[in-house]
Amino acid sequence: MSILPYLETFSAVIEHGSFTAAAQALGISKPVVSKQVSALEQHLGVQLLQRTTRRLHLTQAGEMFASYSKRIMTEAYEAEQSVLPLQSEPQGRLRISAPESMAISLLSDVLPMFQRKYPKLELDISITGRFVDLVEEGIDLAIRVGTLEDSSLIARKLMPCRFHLCASTAYLDVHGRPIHPGDLVKHNCLIYSQGQHPNNWLFLDSEGKEFHVKVSGNLFSDTGHLLMNAALNNLGVFMAPTYMVKQALAEGQLESILDEFTPSGVGLYAVYPHTKLVSKKVRAFVDFLADTLHQ
Repeated sequence: MSILPYLETFSAVIEHGSFTAAAQALGISKPVVSKQVSALEQHLGVQLLQRTTRRLHLTQAGEMFASYSKRIMTEAYEAEQSVLPLQSEPQGRLRISAPESMAISLLSDVLPMFQRKYPKLELDISITGRFVDLVEEGIDLAIRVGTLEDSSLIARKLMPCRFHLCASTAYLDVHGRPIHPGDLVKHNCLIYSQGQHPNNWLFLDSEGKEFHVKVSGNLFSDTGHLLMNAALNNLGVFMAPTYMVKQALAEGQLESILDEFTPSGVGLYAVYPHTKLVSKKVRAFVDFLADTLHQ
């Protein structure tokens, strides 16, 4: 028995959460879906799904098998798309993960241009500051600030970027300008809660060695622009990437402080899973973003 025809059905059940939804997505009947999943389980000699009246649950064997079947179906789709004539124009759904600050500061202007160029692509943008598991959550690519730590991912640098420690002139006039990161313990720090270590801010000494300063303050948020608004209203000090504060710095609304201690060797990256064939839609978006941001 070749299980390849059954993998698509099983993967559709996992993706859509029910036999009924999978049947609708595949254009077949619910009994056929149920029969194919049962046949797959019988062939493998293990139970993949626990069925209840309300929902389906993967067994331990099902979770293991699902990870492989998803990978196989993805590669089969990419292989098919790589040779189809309609691959000359990217299409389908493109799932993107991006931080809120990036979405507001850069993507809001870039996306309309991209959609006009590729009208057959359907964009699904997930706004979050956490480091999502791209493979586990079915995300095609993520946009991140920093450096690549996961060697299973491909990272393409879109533009140089750094972090700035910022506050308003009025706040600094009242509370003083810190001359060393250690002075931040005396300041009200506005903290981005989705950072890997929200309270521990990273700095570099004169020899380039890393050190952290534990900060505190009266405002935590997973929304960078809320923190920036608080800083603009003279409420404290916050750390943000260049693209987010560039205009406020240029207009004198904020001051960048302790620049000699803040890391500068970071960048804005497009990150996507390593596969033998990078899909046309991912390549089109990454290329467009790199060209647009470079300009």
